[in-house]
Formats: sequence, C-alpha cells, structure tokens
Amino acid sequence: MSEVMIQAHRGASAYAPENTLPAFKLAVEMGADGIECDIHLSKDGRFIVCHDETVDRTSDGTGSIPSMTLEEIKKLDFGKKTDACFSGTQAPTLEEMLDVVKVMKVINIEIKRFEHEMGLDASLNMFYDIVVSYGILEKTIVSSFDKIALKRLKELHPDVYTCLLYSSLKSPASTAQKIGCSAIHPHFSYLTKATVNSAHKRGLKVNCWTVDDPGDIRRMIKIGCDGIISNKPDVALNIRDGKA
Repeated sequence: MSEVMIQAHRGASAYAPENTLPAFKLAVEMGADGIECDIHLSKDGRFIVCHDETVDRTSDGTGSIPSMTLEEIKKLDFGKKTDACFSGTQAPTLEEMLDVVKVMKVINIEIKRFEHEMGLDASLNMFYDIVVSYGILEKTIVSSFDKIALKRLKELHPDVYTCLLYSSLKSPASTAQKIGCSAIHPHFSYLTKATVNSAHKRGLKVNCWTVDDPGDIRRMIKIGCDGIISNKPDVALNIRDGKA
C-alpha cells in the first residue's frame, strides 16, 4: 500500500488563520505532504486564496471577492479574527501561496465558480499558465464541486489532474470518471470501504476531507484512502507514521 498523503486543509488552519501564508508556512514546517486551498477571481483578474466568495467571515471587511480589486482585498485584515497575534495578515494571491508551498509533494487547489468578464476558458487558461510557470503541474490537484469547470479544464488541458469534490453523491466514482477526473474527494463522513474500492477499481484515487479526530483519521487510513485532508496535519502525520 502506498503512503497516505496528508494535506493541510486551508493550511494548518487549526493553528493559524485559514488560507493565509502563516497557515501554509506552518504546514510546510510540520512536514505535511501537501496543502489544500481555495481560489476565487478578483474583479481585476487575480486569483485570491480564500474559501468564501465574500471576505465577511474571515476578514475585518465586507464584500464579495469578484466585486473587489486586489488592492481593495489587500487592505483587509484576515488574521485578527483568529488571534490578535495574526493581526495584519493578508489574503494571499495564488502566486504568493505557491511561493511558499511549491516545495511540497501535493498542491490541492479547489477552483470555485469563475464568473469573470474574461469568461471561463480564459480564466482556466490563466490558472493553468500560472501552475505551469511554477513547474508544479505534475504534483497539482485541481478539485471542485463544479463539474462544468472540471470538465472544461480537462478539455482545454488534458494533462491536468482533476478531482471531483462532493459531500453526498450517488455513484461518485462513475460520475468522476465520466468527466475525466483522476480522483474523488468525498467528505469523510459519507465515505465507505465500498466507495473506496469502487474508485480504485476505476483507477481513481480517494482523498477525503476534513478529518481531524484521531479515530476518524485511523478509520480513513484503514479503509484505504490515498489522501487525508486535515486542519491538524501534525495529528494526522503522527497517526500515519505510527507515532500516536
């Protein structure tokens, strides 16, 4: 059995503000195999690393990322809501994040719905060009709930490794295979050994999210997950490596 890859969910987000450089740097320092993150497109066409479409929950500002420029987003504080020691932390661009995590084995980027005036194809092409420019295409996972975006990305760039994200879905492995995906990314609570077996029989990998409880981590390893996405990569690493 190949080693289970531990991916830090939005960075080591149990200990630092999610989807920020401090969280990604901490994940690297902890020795996580990779990271998981989320990107949206700003009004002026820059990829911003943030889970929500709006900045309301994670920053001291309000507004939707698609309606804001990079300059406007950079003025906001994405750290102090987590802890005062992180005050002044900004939302990174995709490039700023890649500068930190490009050394890792797995870079899992969730693409959100890109509703920009440049159009879907241009958005996906720009994303692809950035990944290629960093020389990390072979270790990049592009995941999404958006089947249309995943299918179109694969049509434009067949060499991209795409993965279907889902919570509860009937026949996920079959659905993923139909749109050209190489893996399924289920919420761990819906994942069974039968689904893992079904995916593996089709040549698909299984990376589950978001697993923090030690008992759940052990169960995911036992049923054969290829990757575990966790807010606590240090805990998952210790369990995988037999240190806990």
